[in-house]
Amino acid sequence: MMKSSGIIKISILTCVVLSLAWFNSLAQVNPGNNSGTRVGVLLVDTERQPGKISESVYGHFLEHINHSVVDGLYAEQVRGQGFEGDDFATYWEPLGQGDLVSITGDDPGNGEKCLQLKPGKGRSAVSQGRFFFEPGNEYLGSLFTRSTDGSVRVVVRILDGSGKLVKQLSPARPGKSWQKAEFSFTVAESMSDAKIEIEAKGNGTLHVDFISVMNAETKATGPFRPDLLKALGDLRAPFIRWPGGSYATIYKWKEGIGPRESRIYNPNTFWGNYSDYYGFGTDEFMSLCRQMGSEPLIVLPATGTSAEEVKYAIDWVHYLNDGPETEWGKLRAANGHPEPYGVRYFQIDNEPMNNGFTPDSYAEIVNVFGSAIRSIDPSLKIVACGQKRSNDLNWSQKVIEIAGGNFDILGCHNYEYEPENYQSGITRIGDYLEELIFYISRSKYPDIKPAVLEWGLCRSYDWKAGLHAAGSLMLYERLGDDIEMTCPALLMRNTTDDPTWTAFIYHDHVSWFPGAGYVIEKLFRENYAPNLLATASGTFSDIPDRSVFFDEISQMKPEDWQPGTMDAVATMTEDKKWIIIKAVNYEGKSNTLLAEIRGATVDKNTQASIYTVSADITASASIEVPDAIKVIEKKIVCGENIELAMEPYSVAVLKIRTTEK
Repeated sequence: MMKSSGIIKISILTCVVLSLAWFNSLAQVNPGNNSGTRVGVLLVDTERQPGKISESVYGHFLEHINHSVVDGLYAEQVRGQGFEGDDFATYWEPLGQGDLVSITGDDPGNGEKCLQLKPGKGRSAVSQGRFFFEPGNEYLGSLFTRSTDGSVRVVVRILDGSGKLVKQLSPARPGKSWQKAEFSFTVAESMSDAKIEIEAKGNGTLHVDFISVMNAETKATGPFRPDLLKALGDLRAPFIRWPGGSYATIYKWKEGIGPRESRIYNPNTFWGNYSDYYGFGTDEFMSLCRQMGSEPLIVLPATGTSAEEVKYAIDWVHYLNDGPETEWGKLRAANGHPEPYGVRYFQIDNEPMNNGFTPDSYAEIVNVFGSAIRSIDPSLKIVACGQKRSNDLNWSQKVIEIAGGNFDILGCHNYEYEPENYQSGITRIGDYLEELIFYISRSKYPDIKPAVLEWGLCRSYDWKAGLHAAGSLMLYERLGDDIEMTCPALLMRNTTDDPTWTAFIYHDHVSWFPGAGYVIEKLFRENYAPNLLATASGTFSDIPDRSVFFDEISQMKPEDWQPGTMDAVATMTEDKKWIIIKAVNYEGKSNTLLAEIRGATVDKNTQASIYTVSADITASASIEVPDAIKVIEKKIVCGENIELAMEPYSVAVLKIRTTEK
């Protein structure tokens, strides 16, 4: 993470709007003025639109990984709520010796373990730190208790980071059977490292289970952390894929519905073995999608074709979509959601090659699951798993050949593991997708649409990841309606987790900062337009008479074309009032994008906005400096002939207002 040490360089790109006459006069006055300059050329003809761009290229993927959900978006502040697994040793500090504080399996409230406190011979309490409390918020807490003998009561204390007592609370006395005891509190000052103590007083034995503390506002609206909810909301995701990823393979959806205290503990064995009490389950995900205005894409577990495995996954489809008069609809209604959710997209597992499947054996799974889903509702969109990285067309071809009649979308993945390949990796996936699109068009199932459901520069979150995101999104826009949907990964991760897998949103328990990919994704999403107009790739040696680039474009000889230097794409809004030009300069030297607009009326005083991002290639944000990489907006006047000077390692979006004819 880089702080303000002078290494980070953020500068404003310049957009100079020139006429062709200016080009020519400059060439006559100073014929050698363009020596050494390299240019990209973009001819934009609004009367010719080569295709439509799916809005769903700007989707997102929320996986339970690196505390993206637990201890992240999900607003529960207590870690290790139910004392299962290694939770006691990992998250709780005993304040008492010997059997005064212990874990027992004697009739727990839920799961297999609970906390046992035996006051009378010394202090009997537990403590947990790293809570974040702010003034002006009410915090709601609860815990389940029972007294097995003697007379005991519970005391809850809130302390600041230095150990000073802030609040002391007395929840209801425990009875002989498990009961929920609630408490609430406010604080006068902000605390980012507060502690909570739970102590038993009196004589006897107290059992404690499933402790919860949440901000009252978040508990009522999600429950999601407001800052992370806004960070996700600002991306305006057309769809959100969930619960994985690899986590989908082990996710037990039936254990993640109903009252939270009755849900079952599951360690996240795929990603660090940390505890997950399924507080964020199906209904919470659907609430998230509705708040975001996003289409849900559910990844079903599908690692075999036994009747039991198939039924378990298909029951999930019924829970989501059946009417309230049905078996699963009644259960959903009992959980507070009487109306069907109407989920349209279902994926059949994730990266089956990780589980030892061949394309042939996975295709058989697709046939079984796909036909079962189709029998419920033929209009549902079924997603099968394509290749894992863009070097295995064989996998995708076989899945299409064997199971193409039982799915609609082929979801491929493409992680770029080598940060230095931030540009070349885009070329690689682009070549693969074009081959795949061509193969599908000639197959027995030409209506199948490819998707890229995990992509990103996964070992870097610095400005290289921003350049990679820009090039990737422009690639997906360039492919137009040949691509159904895409979503990058990872979306969120906690800063305390293993940094191997990088993400768009980084958070601790208090705040967050954007990775470079987030900055670009948000900028491009805000400037999405569905009509594809033109694309450009690479740069040429400049020439004295730049008008030749446009007037003789069909027959001119390109001089010294160099791929991998720049990319650009031009699009238009549905109402044809705005032209959007996106561009990226991958190189550590300046390049220039030349563009000419034909068809639409753009006079020399046309209103325009330019949004630019430029930074040192190793620059990155941090909790301390969250805006180290940021967008600079500038209002300009623009004409039909455009010269866009691109600084080294830069991204630009030019938004041009057309005038009525």
